[in-house]
Amino acid sequence: MIQEIHYVKADPSGNTTILVLDEIPPSEHAAIAERLLQPDCVGAEQVAFLSPSNQGAQIRLDMMGGEFCGNASRSAAAYLLSQSGAEAGEYMISCSGCSAPLQARVQRGEEDQVYDASIDMPLPKKMDTVSLDVGSTAFRFYRVALPGIVHFVHFTTALKNLDRDQIWKAVYNFASTFHYEAFGLDLVDRKTLTMIPAVYVTATKTLYWEQSCGSGSAATAAALSQLCGHEIACEIRQPGGMITIEAAVSDGEIKKIHIGGPVRLEKERCEQL
Repeated sequence: MIQEIHYVKADPSGNTTILVLDEIPPSEHAAIAERLLQPDCVGAEQVAFLSPSNQGAQIRLDMMGGEFCGNASRSAAAYLLSQSGAEAGEYMISCSGCSAPLQARVQRGEEDQVYDASIDMPLPKKMDTVSLDVGSTAFRFYRVALPGIVHFVHFTTALKNLDRDQIWKAVYNFASTFHYEAFGLDLVDRKTLTMIPAVYVTATKTLYWEQSCGSGSAATAAALSQLCGHEIACEIRQPGGMITIEAAVSDGEIKKIHIGGPVRLEKERCEQL
């Protein structure tokens, strides 16, 4: 049976995302996402399924593996503004892996189909440090548990010299014993504020060295504020572009995390699967 899938492809700072506009039963998400992600089909880093929300939000998105994603949430907000005809808007976004809706703010950019979209991210449920052996060297990671995904953030001053595949193997061997819905690795150069992110989704068994990562940016903001001991606000350069990060701290505790950046939307299309 041929199924028509209507979608919009979004590019939030390089983290290409397919926003499926049809209401699809959750049992079909993984299979449809697997097909859409193929280079000979649509091709992207991830898939989000949009639907009406009944949780006090304007829209609901479910990621292909039930994980949480900040960039997809920013993209959904940009899509809502694109449909409204307004120049700016604020939206409450409900996303899989996160129990509470998140507030997003969007403005149309100077370039057609480009939007400046930011979102308040969920706060870490837990944050600690772990030491893992990578070859003969012990690497220190901040383990940042966000709703729906756990990130392992490693700070360095020599990003280009790291063997990212060897580091990922050590993180995977450790993290896979905890049965996380999804987990990520964020290699961050403190001097240049450059980040290389990777995300593994357990349900789909997919690993992507992403062009940018929203939840990884939030985890980096949390870890960086703890490392520095105060609030932070800066831009993080990732392979696909820049993401702004902010972490507000009071009495030694993180009170707010915020990420933002450009989102480019393509026109709505239809694919027959």
